[in-house]
Amino acid sequence: MVRPGGRFHAKYLVVNALGALVYEDKKTTESVACNATLAPCLFGIVKDPCEYRNIAAEQKDTVDFMMAVAPPKTKSSKPNIIFIHADDLGWNDVSFHGYNESRTPNIDRLASDGVVLNGYYAQYMCTPSRAALMTGKYPTRTGLQHHVLRNAEPRGLPLHEKILPQHLKEAGYITHMIGKWHLGYYQKRMTPTNRGFDSFFGYYSGMADYYNYTMTANIAEEYIAFDLWENHQSVREYIGEYATELFTKKAIGRINDHNYEKPLFLYLSHLAPHFANAYDPVQVPQKYVDRFPDIAHEGRRKYAATVAALDDSVGQIMEALRLKGAANNTLVVFSSDNGGAGAERGLEFGPPFTFASNWPLRGAKSSQFEGGLRVVAALWSPLLELKGRVSTELYHISDWLPTFIRLAGGSPLDNLDGYDIWDSISKGLPSPRKEILHQIDPVWGEYALRWKQYKLISGSHANAAGYRIDTWYEPEGGFDPKYLIANTPGALVCEDKKTAEIIACNATSAPCLFDIVKDPCEYRNIATERIDIVASMMERIRAFNTTALPSRPMKPDPRAKASLNNGLVQPWQE
Repeated sequence: MVRPGGRFHAKYLVVNALGALVYEDKKTTESVACNATLAPCLFGIVKDPCEYRNIAAEQKDTVDFMMAVAPPKTKSSKPNIIFIHADDLGWNDVSFHGYNESRTPNIDRLASDGVVLNGYYAQYMCTPSRAALMTGKYPTRTGLQHHVLRNAEPRGLPLHEKILPQHLKEAGYITHMIGKWHLGYYQKRMTPTNRGFDSFFGYYSGMADYYNYTMTANIAEEYIAFDLWENHQSVREYIGEYATELFTKKAIGRINDHNYEKPLFLYLSHLAPHFANAYDPVQVPQKYVDRFPDIAHEGRRKYAATVAALDDSVGQIMEALRLKGAANNTLVVFSSDNGGAGAERGLEFGPPFTFASNWPLRGAKSSQFEGGLRVVAALWSPLLELKGRVSTELYHISDWLPTFIRLAGGSPLDNLDGYDIWDSISKGLPSPRKEILHQIDPVWGEYALRWKQYKLISGSHANAAGYRIDTWYEPEGGFDPKYLIANTPGALVCEDKKTAEIIACNATSAPCLFDIVKDPCEYRNIATERIDIVASMMERIRAFNTTALPSRPMKPDPRAKASLNNGLVQPWQE
């Protein structure tokens, strides 16, 4: 510390001066060194205005957060866009929704420092959601609304559709994809690097083993094959590496190697926490399982561990952006592709399944109830004008395409179902969206529409035994109040199911109507009270049906058999 010229003299002190700074005597105070050329220093200026004690080592989380909004090293004025897609993550499987059995500190921090999107919807299953993300259109308009693409099906996302990475490449972005594709692969031109991605590291199928990258669930033996690709080259050398960690490593590599004179679009489409295979559905290294000794139910404990690995991935991505100096000009979206697939899925479709939880929502993946459609989502960015809040505005997965195109400096597109929602998310303005077409599926006889606060469901799929996913499912092992986090801003407020008035819904007999704003857990079917609303919404569904393409699932093509394709899941029609 440099003293005034000459030396400090106590005779000049003014006792009890109102403007004096109160500080400790440097001769007696404990000082903690700061060398800012080696590492960031942090000071608590209120308690330590003279910056004696560098508390960076004690407050690493605070240092990480503050460095994440440090002056950028990037040169592009267009924001980098990172989209992290979880696969089958349940509403109740992140702590920021108020239940911390699955503890997710990194996802929670992203959400709390950004905007929690509690009115955000996807489609009910994987392929329909991903088609909507890539096209900005409802999957009824691409013929992908029914169920999911199966391995060896000779169909996919129509090639005449210009998709998200193609739009962003035109805007000057470098585009990379890592993880799950699930939009068709029977011809090479349908695969990611032929549809706008500069690179692809991942798998074409809807699922895979987390270690050997071979799909064995829900598939005939002759089609079981290896499915991990770097661009168009199969990469067996990664067998044995855990998928969540491998995909994260590859994503960090893209972040580190990118030249930020051009903006980056990175689509990290995780396998986690989707089930792996029939004989070992929930796969995760023991080090993650060991974090949850308090969870008694083995399946739920292992599932929480898969989510923990996913959460670590989010934290590592954020850290990579910070260390690269790119965070200040980046937005990060984290979301699930549909509701969680817990044990209730096994009752309808059979094994395998995971132990996801959508509590307190009704339904789960594959249903048109909220548990299948209303998904975990948050957006983080220093570019947000209003952050650290929860939005309940109505958004849909198809909204990202027009939103990202706007942020990339592109012109608005016609003939989309998605809306530009950036001003709504960033400024807290009302969403431009007033309705969502959830489903038109003549194959399963399911129709669902959201309009303002109302949601209509007509029809509900059941298996041969008559079981359907249409009720409320507590977490496996039971709901435990000790995991409730009091006053969580992101928690969904529903009535206590034990005391709530429940008005039955049998959507196979007659359409059901719910006021989702007042009744987010879909306890009360108010169809008989609001016949007028039911009639107008059914008419709206009929109007949407005039533009719906038929969804025609196809049998596996024998030419896709593993024995004819070098043991690979690969394009077979060339």
